[in-house]
Parts: sequence; structure tokens; C-alpha cells
Amino acid sequence: MSAPLKREIISSLPLQMTVYFNAYFAPCWVTAHLYTLFQKYSTLDGTQKSILIIAHIVMIVVEIVRLYLGFVGNLSENGSDSVPKLAGFWITTLMLQFPMMIYQSISSDLNALPLERAVDGLQTIFLIFELIIGFFAVKRIAKFQYSKFRQQMAIKNFEKNNKIE
Repeated sequence: MSAPLKREIISSLPLQMTVYFNAYFAPCWVTAHLYTLFQKYSTLDGTQKSILIIAHIVMIVVEIVRLYLGFVGNLSENGSDSVPKLAGFWITTLMLQFPMMIYQSISSDLNALPLERAVDGLQTIFLIFELIIGFFAVKRIAKFQYSKFRQQMAIKNFEKNNKIE
């Protein structure tokens, strides 16, 4: 009986937990935002209405895509597409979701309601954790994929140079 192969787990448990809990919180966040949007819609002027509607649509779509990329990218650590998916998760968090969340949180023109501030605070905490933990997860998985690639290239070169004819 042979000994079991030791396989190093590269995926990040803290990132997976954060994305998991964020995925459960996201429907509450969306519901709260849509509720508050309907509550304050009549008090906003035309420009604010269009900005808020577009921002909410973009944020909801980005959140769905972002959580999918984070969940799948972190779990498919040995697949060739894990680094692009995890990097896509991190970039959409950094460049799209986080700035839009900060804008909605600090903009006084949008008349944020207390419910909106509460769910935005929790969502911002999730985003900050995902940015920090995600950076190190992408770095570790990319390093692992690079070392795996170098090992495969070394094996191919060894086989090519030591062909038995």
C-alpha cells in the first residue's frame, strides 16, 4: 500500500469565508438599497435620480460577477484559470465596487438613509477584507502556478535532453 500523496492547499480560507458571507449578505444589501431608493426617489432631482439608478444597476451586476469570480477563482487553485479569475475578482473589487461604494457612502447629495448607511458600512467592511486578503491570495496562487509551470518546463527539458534512442 502506497503512502497518500501530499497535496498543498493553495486557496485562501479567509478569502473564501469572506466571499461566502458576502454572498449571503449581498441579497440583503441589494434589497435595502432598492428599498431606500424607492423611499427617497421623489426627493431627488433628475440628475441624482439617473445617477442613482445607473449606479445601482452597475453595482448589482458588478457584485454578482465579482462574487462569482472570487468564489470560483479561489476554489479552482490547480486550474489554469484560477489566477485570472481571482485577479478579476480583486480588480473589480478595487476599481469598480470599492470606489462606487465609497462614493455612495460619502456623497451628501444622495441623501443616504440610516438603513443605507448601515448596509453600506457592512459592505465596505467586506470589501476592505476582500481587498487585503485577496491581494495575498492572488500573489500566493500566482506564485504556485509559476513554480508549477517552471517544474513542468524542467521535466520537459530533462526528457528532451535525455531521450533514450
